[in-house]
Amino acid sequence: MSILNRPSDGLPSVLVALRNALVAFGPQTDSRLLELAAPTSVLTDGKPDMARKTLTRWKQLGFFEQADEVVTLSHSISAVPVDDLDGLRKAVLRLILSPENNAILEREGKEEVDGSRAEDLTRALAWALAQDPYSFPAVYDGGGELLQRHQGIKPPVFVNDTRWQGFAEWAVFVGTAWVGSKVLVPSPAFAVRSMLNEVFRKSKELPQADFFERLAVCLPIVDGGKYRELVERQIAVPWKKQLANEISPSLSSALLTLEAEGTLRLELRSDAPMRMLVGRAGRELRSLSHVLYREVGPR
Repeated sequence: MSILNRPSDGLPSVLVALRNALVAFGPQTDSRLLELAAPTSVLTDGKPDMARKTLTRWKQLGFFEQADEVVTLSHSISAVPVDDLDGLRKAVLRLILSPENNAILEREGKEEVDGSRAEDLTRALAWALAQDPYSFPAVYDGGGELLQRHQGIKPPVFVNDTRWQGFAEWAVFVGTAWVGSKVLVPSPAFAVRSMLNEVFRKSKELPQADFFERLAVCLPIVDGGKYRELVERQIAVPWKKQLANEISPSLSSALLTLEAEGTLRLELRSDAPMRMLVGRAGRELRSLSHVLYREVGPR
């Protein structure tokens, strides 16, 4: 079982189409849902294989539920408003990172686990966010392949270009990267924003230590998160040894983005423990001791 193998496991766009069909028409049998989301009349070969594979995989991941041969949306997905695509992306990210979909990572390979679920994507996201986003390769051949080989990560994150392309699509969809002209940049601004209510709870400001500790629990693929730390231990030659008081460039970029849009304010107060934002090539940018939150509503 996998998410990254697109021919076998589906695409984000197909997942959205299946969800929209259930929202519009209500619970359906598999065959009827596939006909609604991927009509045979508009398919080149008349076979909804990609839709069927996406449906099968995301039933296993908890996006869909099935009872008495009828498919419905799970509670976490049905609770998202119909026109809230960002809300859907947040809900998908939470499913991907949930402990039940990462049993192998939860046990760190110490116990035998039947099958895998979202582990391949979770590892790929954690690995990408541990890199220098300003020099991250946009392609697998001659880029991602060489980078993971140079770092000696075991087991490898990617085994072919198909899985790299799957990673790029899902990383952008769940908000841990953005794509431009011939670039793929790991930066979890959207993912961090999606967790801020849980991080701050009823507070409007936090000391930096509390902020990063809580963020790592909510988003375990960023600095200090359990999946991130597991992946970092699997890298023999990291691109840079990160100091305890440093914030990785990918997370630094995300925080600066959220500050620029007005969601967060990063402050440095005298006589308070601080942490350093890091930029291109590991350059120190500025220090912060407190993070302030201004909720700006749905995005």
